[in-house]
Parts: sequence; structure tokens; C-alpha cells
Amino acid sequence: MFSLRVFLPSGLTLVMLTVLLMLGNWQVERLFWKQDLIQRIELRTQDRDGPAKRTLTNAGDIAKLEKLEDEYRKVNLRGRFGPEVGLWFTQIENKPDGLSRPDAVGYHVLSPFYLTDGSAIMVDQGFVPLTLVDGLKANNEKQQSLEVILRWPDNRGRFDNADRPKANLFYVRDTQALGKHWGVALPAPIGEVAAIGQGWPRGGQTRVVINNNHLQYAVTWFGLALVLVIISGLWHIRFYKSGGGFWQTRDDENRDS
Repeated sequence: MFSLRVFLPSGLTLVMLTVLLMLGNWQVERLFWKQDLIQRIELRTQDRDGPAKRTLTNAGDIAKLEKLEDEYRKVNLRGRFGPEVGLWFTQIENKPDGLSRPDAVGYHVLSPFYLTDGSAIMVDQGFVPLTLVDGLKANNEKQQSLEVILRWPDNRGRFDNADRPKANLFYVRDTQALGKHWGVALPAPIGEVAAIGQGWPRGGQTRVVINNNHLQYAVTWFGLALVLVIISGLWHIRFYKSGGGFWQTRDDENRDS
């Protein structure tokens, strides 16, 4: 008879090995996908991805944008800022470099930017320290060409604070929430001011922070697969040396009984 003492461990090992190899291969595929994504984003932000920088002037131009193809792309907006302003409480990694400790906490200034046809897009004008918020000047509402980096709205997390529209304070860059607050129809894309400038709010705060841990994950899964093979091999060697085998004769079974 076929020995169950070998069949069961061998079968379980084969199933577990197949799962571990599939997980490792999946992480390798994700690694190549993530590397390609990071490269495309870097090309977009550095204006080296081919076509000349686009100028967006109306709602039709905005409607053609797609997150997969256009996020982190530099474009020009043609229009003017509106008087509306909202403050987005920012995470610490979004502050400009070289600030003193008291100035390290602050907000990003959000405003609608009205294109030449009267439609609007939300623009993140950049960071301003908490200590300087009260001294902010009103938006310059003159017609201008503004270079921005396209982003898309943030998803509200479970631990994000509730917005406080009456205090003009928001914790998530949500175009729908800001549009409702301002009474302005805002599409999904957000423009982050590309130029750093010298005053406040200070633009140029786009952070390309994309975690890429897929290589470590792949090594982990393949490493576990290797450990599984070694342990299984040692177990079988020990089993055979102890007198076991894949097959037992009826005499062996009678002796065991």
C-alpha cells in the first residue's frame, strides 16, 4: 500500500510550494509594473515624456484628462484665481525643506482657478506655515498662465479628521467637498503649482513618494519556498533512513500490526 505517512506531507508540501511560488511570481510582476510607473511619473514631472506641455483653457480640456495617463504631468492653465481660499492641513513630509521648527507645521492653500470659459479647477498653491496664515494676501485674480502638476483627489481615510468648513479648514483634498463649500463645480483633477517661488504660499511642493517594496516581498516568498523545500527534503531523508519508504509490503504491514 501507498504510505499515508509520506503522501500527506508530500501533498501538503506541493500545495504550499505552489502557493509560495505563485505569490513570489506575482510580486515580480508587480515590481516591473511599479518600476515602469515610477519611471513614467519621473518623465512627466521632468518634462521629458515627449509631447510639448499642454495648455488647458476650458472644461473640454479638463474632461479629456485621465488619472492613469495624466497624473503628475506638467501642464499650463490659462485663466485666473478666484477669491475663494481653503486651508488643507498637510502631513509633515509635504513641508518645504529648510524651515525652522516653528514653521514646520502649516497648511496648503487651495483655491479654484477659473479657466477662460468660466469653468474651474482646484489649484493647490503650496505650503504656508501656521504662523503666517493670518498674514496671507488675497489671491491675485488677474489673467495668467500658471504651470501646475496634475494630481487627483485624495481618498478620505478612516483616521482623517472631519472637515471644518466654517473654519475654512479641510483635512482631505476632496474636490467635491471644496466645490460644495465654495459653490463651484470642480472636476476631479487638482493642479499643484510647480514653481517654488519665494513668498507664501510656496509652490513646488509636489512629492513623488511611491513605495516600491515588491522586491523584498518577492525575496520573502521565494525564500519561504526554498526553506519549505529544504525542510521537506530533510524530513524525507530522515524518514527513509528510519526504514520508511513510499511503499510497504503486506509482510511489513503484518509486522507493524
